[in-house]
Amino acid sequence: MIPEKLVFTNVLVRKEKAGNLLTKLLGSDVFHPVDVTPVSGNENIKLWQQEFQSSRWDDITRRFNTIIQQLRISISGVNPASYNEARTTLDEIEENLMPLVDEKNHIQQEISHLQAMIDRKPVYLPFPAGMQYTFIHTETGEIETDKISVFASLLENIPHLIITGGTKKNHTIIGVVILKKDIQTLERVKKEIGWKPLSPEISITDVPVSQYIEKMEQLKKNLAEIDGKINEIAEKYKESLAKISVSIEIHQKLSQVKKGVLFTDTMMALSGWVPEKEVQNISHLIRETDPVSFYQFIPAEKSGLPLDEIPVKLNYNKFLKPFQLIVQTYGLPRYGAIDPTVFVAILFLLMFGAMFGDIGHGAVFIILGLLLSLKQKSGIRQAGYLMSFTGLSSCIFGFLYGSIFGIEFHPLWISPMENISVMFRTFIIFGILTLTTGIVLNMINNKINQKKEAFFFDKAGLFSGLIYWAGIGIAATYFAKTQGMLTKIFAILLCTGIFSIFFRSLYDAIRHREGILVGFIEGILHIFEIVLGYLANTVSFIRIAAFALNHFGFFMTIFAISDMLKKAGLTPLSYLSIFLGNIFVICLEGLVVLIQSLRLNYYEFFSRFFETGKHVYQPVKLKFYQRIDEYLT
Repeated sequence: MIPEKLVFTNVLVRKEKAGNLLTKLLGSDVFHPVDVTPVSGNENIKLWQQEFQSSRWDDITRRFNTIIQQLRISISGVNPASYNEARTTLDEIEENLMPLVDEKNHIQQEISHLQAMIDRKPVYLPFPAGMQYTFIHTETGEIETDKISVFASLLENIPHLIITGGTKKNHTIIGVVILKKDIQTLERVKKEIGWKPLSPEISITDVPVSQYIEKMEQLKKNLAEIDGKINEIAEKYKESLAKISVSIEIHQKLSQVKKGVLFTDTMMALSGWVPEKEVQNISHLIRETDPVSFYQFIPAEKSGLPLDEIPVKLNYNKFLKPFQLIVQTYGLPRYGAIDPTVFVAILFLLMFGAMFGDIGHGAVFIILGLLLSLKQKSGIRQAGYLMSFTGLSSCIFGFLYGSIFGIEFHPLWISPMENISVMFRTFIIFGILTLTTGIVLNMINNKINQKKEAFFFDKAGLFSGLIYWAGIGIAATYFAKTQGMLTKIFAILLCTGIFSIFFRSLYDAIRHREGILVGFIEGILHIFEIVLGYLANTVSFIRIAAFALNHFGFFMTIFAISDMLKKAGLTPLSYLSIFLGNIFVICLEGLVVLIQSLRLNYYEFFSRFFETGKHVYQPVKLKFYQRIDEYLT
């Protein structure tokens, strides 16, 4: 419930032991490096980049990524390659691969160009239209098909050539060649027969389309041959590339660590975070590497850093991990504060199921969630598990409400539409318990962090809680008609909470020299805000009952429409309306209920106690344990 405790680690070892220590720390899988800044003005202290200026592995990484992108293969290795081995391998691959890649790109451009021409569906006319000649004039257009002979007869007195192309409806595309001195005659004839210029969408070509297709097919064969040669290169060097990938991983892991490293001429200083339970193992590891080393472990609370700057190590089991999506969408729990994931898992599922209680719809969510959980991407997989859990909750409430795809049966608990007042009372009580949990968690947070004033006077502190709980107690005894000593006790608690907060506001105003009147007004407004806020927050939980009733109300409408269609003799449409109605409810109401469940958690629950951090504990992990001195440069 509370993030795991961390300690701040400072290590000072001899420089010749640096590579060995880094190897072991990365192999431990628990070291989270931090940024360090050298002492100002001290020229003897250097950053990693100042000590190791060579970037030869950066160049290897860049070339490797380019090659892998061209080969389109996925690789994983166990053993690393040396720098010379990596460089020689990449040289050989580039010598054979790059000419093929250039040729492949050229062919792909040609294919794209030909495909674009074919997609335009060009019309073939066997003369070079659009070119400028000294004595000849060429022109293309379209006329009605049955006027072609008329067009030819009108031009019989001048030298001409008419070539027909494709047809479009009752029009034919034609090309005409005449002498330039006869252009006026052509213009007159064009008017007589209704000549139309070609639409911009129509393109003319003097090469048969079949030749374009034949050329493109040949280019595709050439492309396939090149791909075959590239695949041969990939197969030949796959094992060598796998070894290079291991070396690159080592280099990249070291690049993550270097932000926590400083050097002098003889020493290396290293800083980072490790879990408290790993202190003994890390100290043994350091002593084993360099017996004369210096190291210290400082508890995070005594490190001098703000709590929100300390990384947070969260441990979730398989059930809770999907609910991490909900919590971290709101914010990362701060180090030393309560992680609400356990409470969210319970509250979110109860809220969603209560608002969307239907066995059939829950089963659909379970199936969809399981399908998503088969995806390799972690975020999608966890979202799938979350969807399956919400579906299971819907199924459970479906049995409690007696509903499967909107068809009602005898419920295990109550039928919402027949017990509206019970639904409202139940979820008001649920809201009271949820807000109470939030107040208690806030008090625990303040107790852990030794915030005494906030423990008592915070908006979700002890005295605000007394006002809330006492008000609920007075209202309960009033409606139950059991006023007596219990009511007096609640009244005393209510007054205690009100006067404590009021006089606290008055005291703060006097202490800050704002005046008694300001303190008086602030005290009243503070109390007014607490009372109205908690009242509104409690009433807000009625929406759970409202959406549960809305779910059944939808189906009353759907089945009424189905009955009307059946009585009209449209039985197939009647069943179709039920099917489509269920899809509508699953999509629309499922989304709305999801949003409302998140809203109630975020604004009514989290806002009471949640404190956010900035950084996730991310240890640099390296599964290769050999010495890594070669990768330091």
